[in-house]
Amino acid sequence: MLEVASAVPAVVDIFLDRAAGIPEIADRAAALVADFGASDTALPDVLFGRAAAAGRLPFELPCSMASVAAGREDVPNDSGDPPFPYGHGIRLG
Repeated sequence: MLEVASAVPAVVDIFLDRAAGIPEIADRAAALVADFGASDTALPDVLFGRAAAAGRLPFELPCSMASVAAGREDVPNDSGDPPFPYGHGIRLG
């Protein structure tokens, strides 16, 4: 996937059932979509402008697993300087 995203503009949809460190994907993707269980028909509808979308992250996405390991396990959203902080989001439509 990283090879394709480096060669052509790519929209990357990532299903997030928990926080993930995805800096390599975020750096190479033309667009990055966080999916929390969208149907196979809903995502294309949003991507092609047939439906509006809105959302905010319920947790931060850290820059690396090392930053997660350095954080305190009893304190949410303390991974340092996350590329996508808690509450990051967008509204389309």
